[in-house]
Amino acid sequence: MGCRKKASNLEQRTSPQGHGETEEAQSRDENHSSQGILVRGRRPDSTQRISPEEEALLNQSRGGATADEAGQNQEEARAEETGQNQEEARAEETGQNQEEARAEETGQNQEEARADEADEPRKARVKWPPSNAERQWEQLDDDPEGILEGTLAGGVERKLEAFVKIVTVYNVGLERFGEMEIGKGRPQCKQPNRREREKQKIRKDLKALRKRWRKASLEERDALSALQEELRARLRSLSKAERTRKKRRQKEKKRAEFVSNPFRFTKKLLGAKTSGRLTCSREDVESYLQKTHGDSERETPLQERPPEEFPDPRQPIRELDCSELKLAEVKEVIRKARAGSAPGPSGIPYRVYKKCPKLTRRLWSLLKVVWRKKKVPQEWKKAEGVFCPKQEKAVNIEQFRTISLLSVEAKIFFAIVAKRLLEYMMSNDYIDTSIQKGGVPGCSGCLEHTSILSQLIQEAKSGKKDLAVVWLDLENAYGSVPHKLIKVALEKYYVPAPVRHLIEQYMNGLKIRFTVNGHTTAWQSLQKGIITGCTISVILFVSAMNLVMKPALTQARGPKTESGIRQPPLKAFMDDITVTTESVISARHMLKSLSKAASWARMRFKAKKCRKLVLRKGKVCDRVQLEVQGERVPNIADQPIKSLGKKFDATLGDKNNVKDFKPLVREGLKAIENSDLPGRYKVWCYQYGLLPRTVWPMSMYNIPLTVVEEVERAVSRHLRKWLGVPPGLTSVGLYSKSAKLQLPLSSMEEEFKVTKARAQVMLQQSRDEKVSQAGIELRSGRKWTATEAVSNAASRLRHKDIVGIIAQGRRGLGAEREGSQTWGKAGPKERREMIQKEVRQREEELRRARAVGQGVQGAWTKWEGVRERRIAWKELFREPLKTTFLLKSVYDLLPTAVNLKRWGKRDEDRCVLCGKKGNLSHILSSCQVALSRGRYTWRHNQVLKVIVNALEEVRAENKGRPGKRIQPISFVKEGEKVKNIEKRHRDQPGIMTTANDWVIQADIGKQLELPKDIITTNLRPDIIMYSRRTKQLVLIELTVPWEDRVEEAQERKLQKYQELVTNCRERGWKTRNCPVEVGCRGFIAESM
Repeated sequence: MGCRKKASNLEQRTSPQGHGETEEAQSRDENHSSQGILVRGRRPDSTQRISPEEEALLNQSRGGATADEAGQNQEEARAEETGQNQEEARAEETGQNQEEARAEETGQNQEEARADEADEPRKARVKWPPSNAERQWEQLDDDPEGILEGTLAGGVERKLEAFVKIVTVYNVGLERFGEMEIGKGRPQCKQPNRREREKQKIRKDLKALRKRWRKASLEERDALSALQEELRARLRSLSKAERTRKKRRQKEKKRAEFVSNPFRFTKKLLGAKTSGRLTCSREDVESYLQKTHGDSERETPLQERPPEEFPDPRQPIRELDCSELKLAEVKEVIRKARAGSAPGPSGIPYRVYKKCPKLTRRLWSLLKVVWRKKKVPQEWKKAEGVFCPKQEKAVNIEQFRTISLLSVEAKIFFAIVAKRLLEYMMSNDYIDTSIQKGGVPGCSGCLEHTSILSQLIQEAKSGKKDLAVVWLDLENAYGSVPHKLIKVALEKYYVPAPVRHLIEQYMNGLKIRFTVNGHTTAWQSLQKGIITGCTISVILFVSAMNLVMKPALTQARGPKTESGIRQPPLKAFMDDITVTTESVISARHMLKSLSKAASWARMRFKAKKCRKLVLRKGKVCDRVQLEVQGERVPNIADQPIKSLGKKFDATLGDKNNVKDFKPLVREGLKAIENSDLPGRYKVWCYQYGLLPRTVWPMSMYNIPLTVVEEVERAVSRHLRKWLGVPPGLTSVGLYSKSAKLQLPLSSMEEEFKVTKARAQVMLQQSRDEKVSQAGIELRSGRKWTATEAVSNAASRLRHKDIVGIIAQGRRGLGAEREGSQTWGKAGPKERREMIQKEVRQREEELRRARAVGQGVQGAWTKWEGVRERRIAWKELFREPLKTTFLLKSVYDLLPTAVNLKRWGKRDEDRCVLCGKKGNLSHILSSCQVALSRGRYTWRHNQVLKVIVNALEEVRAENKGRPGKRIQPISFVKEGEKVKNIEKRHRDQPGIMTTANDWVIQADIGKQLELPKDIITTNLRPDIIMYSRRTKQLVLIELTVPWEDRVEEAQERKLQKYQELVTNCRERGWKTRNCPVEVGCRGFIAESM
């Protein structure tokens, strides 16, 4: 009966008005518009259209019947076709009794009946496949489709009920991939090993010998003492071996842990140490949850506020987007979500929808039903809670924070609603971004608020002005905000009633439970507060906080900067509120208004966590007292405060913060050093663990450049040690990105300058005029300033626009034009990136200039015609010794005779083989004795084998394929555009593709001779390739020279085979001479 009613409603909605439609059907059409809700001030269209899903549902409910054509209703047609009524068919299919079928008819479902069951077990975590297992994800995306097709058949209510549980996908995943084992490691062997047993035996023997020694005569004691000493030596040896074994096992364990997940290992190594286990009983936890989330005044409405305190906002200019949910919106939310997020009660993580597009589309169709019906499923209102310790050795429940895990499907749905609601609030100026910057996209709230506040304090200090600053902290702000306050906020800001009712329905039914020590608590109703993991909670909290802060804005004016911009008296980032006024009296008026508004909203300020700073003529005044909600606010001189990531204290500067920056880096380096990891892994921990942790303090605090340089010197010492290179290696070799050998490391000094420049540009480009026009200058000492660096970078970029795009290297004219960005046409984001790139380029120029001045370690700057070589992490991890040798050879740090004498290790600098000066160039490429002994020949043949193998692979790929003709370069005329440039370069054939009968011969193992039918000569190239069908001949001559002499070697080999090439061409062969140079340190020449 339920399906028939739904189908009948759909039929009525699809028929146009004026064709016998009843008033009741017309009213239903008005309530269910094509956009899903009735928007204020708009009337629905006269003709209602249905979605493809509803049309498929309608066709399915009709079952091919022709009841309308025959003049019979749908119920009679189906009864006539099937011989059974719908209730009997459903009872037979599902095995439900008549009462359950009747309950389904009235719109009740079993999930609502089971919502209050406390013993409902938590779902096991599925061991989903990794993201790169494409085959398994494709199968998972295809297999449940047929099952879901049958499961989701029926009315809208049944579709909604069936899908919100996601039992099909979850069960398929659990059955196919298994359950994830959490916290289950290898079973520990409690039985002592061989050494432990032998140590126990020795200790017993020593104890027996001591007793015997006391009873023995003087003649026997010497022998017993010798025997005791022998046993003690054996005991020490066993103990040392056991300690070594444990240390080795510990290293292996940490290494395996790092390899399995390096980011998690580094975070655990360098992050705040938290540990502990909650020892509370289940009853204590439930009592705590009842106290925290319970609200005895939940149903009591808030008192009416006088209109003069909070006047109604103006009518919205732009209505809330109430159209049907779009597939692009769902995909966008899924794309931005973290794949590693833990799943909620449904057991499905984001990763499933990221990798399964068919399931995503199925989810979209069901989310549209939820939006259209305005009924939130019960499963979406449940959250699984987890207690996480805040500190080390946490025991009490107050020392733990809670994390809530909601169903991913609910988070996706409400993320779309939250985005629409945020756009509605922003477009109608209901959120003042100069005051509230929390939850506002594209706004660096922490940076802007702290920079403005620091600027005001510094200007008041230097200008000897008066200033009052109060940092306020709401007690359990997220967990104590009343739902009535959220409801009033939505009404105040004219949110359409259907959306308000949807949100209220969701907030009224929220429930949470926790699992502690293997026991799961009962479902606790969330009577106040919001769940931090909920995607719509941010905009709801911001809307509610607006009501608290709005009345205080009329009580006083904010301070004025030296640039003449008056700042607002309030600055907020979510619940962190800062009051800034020019006098203490104004601050008291502000605090009085905020206290009254917070009391009205049933929220409280936590006075002991609040701080005040009062400046009288530029100096700190401690005698002034300020109160909030009847409690005194502590002075910042007594205890500093950390607000929005920055510490403020009575010094009015960052002197103490700079002092804390050095220990931060020093302790991080110490933790990495003591991590028992190989050196190459320690280098990775610095690059992706310690360095990112220093970016935030470098951007927030006024740290001088000299301090960063001092810290970088300590970092460089550790990096050299971990890489296995001498301490004298120049820092250019570690951080340069234009050197011939480049490591994947970043300079802390460079990151400091880029960070400061980025922050400076973000403040200048801020959409908040009160920030962009405030004239904020970030300080970084006298040696280098961010403002000057940004100005110089912008000037250089404007100069590049004037000069235009010039040719670089050998790529040809116009090669740099593709993908280039000009300063004049760039947007704010592009300009910010261009300035950062310019600052990096300037830093690289300074490193290059420093390298040119280094005679020994800067010799690579003279290498012409040699390609750059970048060491990737993969190569560094697999071949660390090779990388170490390469670094030493490029920067001339190998223990040659010349270096040993320079370092004071030897008296002579002569080669031990030939007696000449034994520098690196002589040893690697110029020693005649080494040449006569075949050392250079062996190295030459090893390189030759690699080239031959590569040619053989290409020949095998082209065997049997028709030959291609090499296309000449087609120049582009002025004004024309290049078409399909990527495809043209990709499909450009090489010499090997012009024939399929290539014969490759190499001068390895036996003497190479050119075929007699081609030419007779005494010259022996290293490799010859010829094709008799196309009469092509290729001569390849390999040279392994010193990198400084690469171009010289190429010219010499070209001249050597010039006559041979001419003679072959005269005989009708298309001959090419290809000299190839590979440096003796492995650097490839441009000729390859």
